[in-house]
Amino acid sequence: MRRASSLVALALSALALAGCGGNEHAEQRVLEAFFGGSSPVAHRLSTLFPHKPGSVNCSIPGGGVPARQSIEGRCATDVSLVKHDRAVVTLTETWQHGGLAHTWFFFIKRNGDVQSIVQEGAPAPQGPGY
Repeated sequence: MRRASSLVALALSALALAGCGGNEHAEQRVLEAFFGGSSPVAHRLSTLFPHKPGSVNCSIPGGGVPARQSIEGRCATDVSLVKHDRAVVTLTETWQHGGLAHTWFFFIKRNGDVQSIVQEGAPAPQGPGY
């Protein structure tokens, strides 16, 4: 019994070290590929949003003409592993104490290539083009 549990622990450790131990590693690889990829929108947003699932306080730049001051808010990142080669990266910014929000849904290949983008919510404070 003791030997079996030792073998199971050893196998789990080996999987974790190999990067195959669960969805957390796959999610992190997808986000690294996404933020480091060639999408201009992902690149512009990469300075605001955490590069791992979760949320942080952020200073959302005002955009448009004339340029507005930045807005204090929260920026959140989430990733859903859809298929073995697909994922959805969701970036949501909220401001006015959560009263307003804008969300980008990036439908991507797991190598970071963006296939399509859907946006919803209030207009992004950054202005059009984000």
